[in-house]
Amino acid sequence: MKQKGIFGDIIIQEFEEQYRDNLTAFQLNERQQIYTSLPKDVLDEAISDPHQRANIALNKDDEVVGFFVLHAYYQHEGYDTPNQVVYIRSLSVNEKFQGQGYGTQMMMNLPQYVQQCFPDFNHLYLVVDAENKGAWNVYERAGFMHTATKEEGPIGKERLYYLDLDAKYVSSLKLIPGKSEENYNIHIINLEKDNEKIGFVALEKYSTRVNIAAIEVTASERKSGVAQSALRQLATYIRKHFTSITLIRITLYGEYNELRPMCTNSNFVETVTTENYVIFEKFINY
Repeated sequence: MKQKGIFGDIIIQEFEEQYRDNLTAFQLNERQQIYTSLPKDVLDEAISDPHQRANIALNKDDEVVGFFVLHAYYQHEGYDTPNQVVYIRSLSVNEKFQGQGYGTQMMMNLPQYVQQCFPDFNHLYLVVDAENKGAWNVYERAGFMHTATKEEGPIGKERLYYLDLDAKYVSSLKLIPGKSEENYNIHIINLEKDNEKIGFVALEKYSTRVNIAAIEVTASERKSGVAQSALRQLATYIRKHFTSITLIRITLYGEYNELRPMCTNSNFVETVTTENYVIFEKFINY
């Protein structure tokens, strides 16, 4: 049975032959073809290989707006990744539909879709051109973490991104600017899910860093992964709204603070450890 997921305005599903002509007509500009393959050039291999799965994204008019391949057990040249792994390959948005938000919608919902397709796999990876800052901002919003940089890949400098398929992801979570208290350097970020406020993050802003002063989530949503999804998206939000900030810091008090594993799973690094508190940090410009 072919996998299919309905995510708001798009459908992500396994390729079906009725869409072959759409993929034959799929267009990318010359620069994009340096970094990814046209669907027609990889489709037949993906169909014939039992470890690969070709997938498409459809809009509400049943038009093919995106394409990608999920490749189980793949090992990308130059990276040592686990055996029980899935790579996202040949990911692209049809040039005809670029700039309409379809790429972001695809990436925000890919974690849930891949969890459906590969329930026994724990690791998801993708590789992206290091110069494509717009792309890796979207990947980080979706929960991917930058784990390695290769100076000389097949397409030049590239970045490896990782996502834990065992974790929870809230694809509809949005970080929205809230009230700021400039006199106290406090900035509030509202957490919205399906257009409803379900919590907030409070930041203390300094010259080149922000401290996370508080993360609050409504009681009914506390076990759904909202706080961790917010931490994953925070770097992208800060890059957009605070261009001078290079570092996020959070101080946790108590030996069994519940946010500790969330910080680790969101690519924060423990930099100070004492009996009473720990400090986690994450650089956001690299």
